[in-house]
Amino acid sequence: MDGNNYDRVALVSGGSRGIGAAVTSALAERGCRVGCTYRTGLEEAEKLAAGHPGQVLPVQFDLSDPATATAAVNRVVDHWGRMDSLILNAGQWAGGRLAETAADSWWRVIDSNLRGTVDLTRAALPYLATSPSPSIVLVSSVVGLIGHAGDTAYAAAKSAMVGFGRSLAKEVARDGIRVNILAPGFVATDMTDAVPLSSRKRIEDATILGRFGTVDEIARAAIFLSEEATFCTGSVLTADGGWAL
Repeated sequence: MDGNNYDRVALVSGGSRGIGAAVTSALAERGCRVGCTYRTGLEEAEKLAAGHPGQVLPVQFDLSDPATATAAVNRVVDHWGRMDSLILNAGQWAGGRLAETAADSWWRVIDSNLRGTVDLTRAALPYLATSPSPSIVLVSSVVGLIGHAGDTAYAAAKSAMVGFGRSLAKEVARDGIRVNILAPGFVATDMTDAVPLSSRKRIEDATILGRFGTVDEIARAAIFLSEEATFCTGSVLTADGGWAL
């Protein structure tokens, strides 16, 4: 992309850590101005902002609080006057087999992941519709496509994101908004650092490429869908190293 003609504003939810931080940094390095949402990671968001002066704006957002979705979108638009891209990366994981998980805890995973995504999308749509090249990327999970024992709530939430995204693509095409879904596999982050070595070895053995992915690899896939894949909408891109094969 020609940097001289690059003028985009993005909002990345969950942008202060892990995959979201990699997406935020990669966009900023391309010249994008990025609203980087955080829930508790203000220090991490401010560090990203310091590393990309004038290009990264820390924005508070809580998946469980609908009011913060509207406030986050308004903060970015008030600051930069527009919004061109929305990358929905924020999510919460909680594992456990269905029979061993309290009903309230199970539904909390669904509510936090799906409701926050929908709230942020709803708030952003009017501004995206005024962009010359708007896009939405939902970061789901390969677990939402094929399932995984011990992850019924998380898989259900991520699967719902796929259905939501593909349906939304049909609704907003008339406004020129592309909507695509990214389904990462197992990625090396602070969350997966806690995976026991025996489990990690099983995952790596089941992955065709023989390893976990990196946050930078997933960030490149997200940016491809957001900015380069201009004839793709309603698509699901799996980035899992072949784990689901």
